[in-house]
Amino acid sequence: MALLGSVQSVFSTIGYIIVALLTLMVMIVIHEFGHYVVGKILKFKINEFAIGFGPPILRFMMKSGEYFSIRPIPLGGFCAFEGEDGESAVEGSFNSMAPWKRILVLIAGVTFNIISAFLVMGIVFSAYGYALPQVRSLYESTDPAYVHTLKENDVIIKLDGKNVYSLVDFNIGSIISKADKEEIPAVIYRDGEVIEVTVRPGEFKYPVYADDAYNEDGSLKEDAVPTEYSTYSGLGIVSQVYFYKFDFFTSLWRGIVYCGQIIVFLFQTIGGLFTGAVAVKGALGGPITTVSVIASSISISGFRGVLTLLGMMSANVAIFNILPLPALDGSKVLFVIIEWIRGKPINRKVEAIISTVGLILLFSMTIIFDIVNLGWIASLF
Repeated sequence: MALLGSVQSVFSTIGYIIVALLTLMVMIVIHEFGHYVVGKILKFKINEFAIGFGPPILRFMMKSGEYFSIRPIPLGGFCAFEGEDGESAVEGSFNSMAPWKRILVLIAGVTFNIISAFLVMGIVFSAYGYALPQVRSLYESTDPAYVHTLKENDVIIKLDGKNVYSLVDFNIGSIISKADKEEIPAVIYRDGEVIEVTVRPGEFKYPVYADDAYNEDGSLKEDAVPTEYSTYSGLGIVSQVYFYKFDFFTSLWRGIVYCGQIIVFLFQTIGGLFTGAVAVKGALGGPITTVSVIASSISISGFRGVLTLLGMMSANVAIFNILPLPALDGSKVLFVIIEWIRGKPINRKVEAIISTVGLILLFSMTIIFDIVNLGWIASLF
């Protein structure tokens, strides 16, 4: 039976990895499709639209005149424009088009990724719910006259007219500190209804436990006894996560804010890498790390995990691609802007060398990151 369980676990993990690869491919296809659509609208000559890397498994010419191919390595794809890496006399070749048109084509991939991230997260929040703080229990006030207006199981949607958002510790503390009021209006979900109440910040005492009072999963043991009591100022609640389902348009707005928070977090992470505040391990990774994180999320959260990671990573890929690093869309946009200002392009051979070297360095870095993360990856399964 143990052997059968191990075999089933292995096949489950393989299944999660396959779904993760498909999720990654969808994200990449969306990016390349952005280049393709805008390129077609602006009359660029496109030679091929490919899903994956390597020699083509399937390749045929579409009615529109471009080749479509499927390739065996599911870690990328491309939209090949005529004359993209050099000069070409063919009408509609990439470098013969006006600079503004080339810039629009180059930023189209990241634009499609951003839009898809907004839409996907909107779907997730409307179908599965958006993480909001729910009152699990209430602390005792140090003021005997204090009366809680919040009740157990209340879900907090707004405080002081401001939405409560995920990814920022539900930002309750920051809203309270900025409100500077004795009474704060709140919108809550209680017993199936959305109602308005007024909450009063106060001083509350809460129990402090010794380290051995907690189970391995972080939960408190049933027979745990506080070693002391401390106090803090706030709403006097212990919160837990509740997935509240908004309507689609509210969920879409929440999805836009959520992606914005992810982008801010990405830049904070990049900044932390330079200052040493953030370790490379677990923070950056190549394709193996990416697929592993997606597979792990799928094993825990199912299809919700698939969609959530698709939205989050689409936003990340968009921002990363627009950075002015060699071989990425951002660097190509920079070269076009320089050409536009100078009135003539940088030597195409020099540009090609910079892009090639940048691509080699990029691939090398992703391999190094994956090697650094091997132990961390193993802990995910």
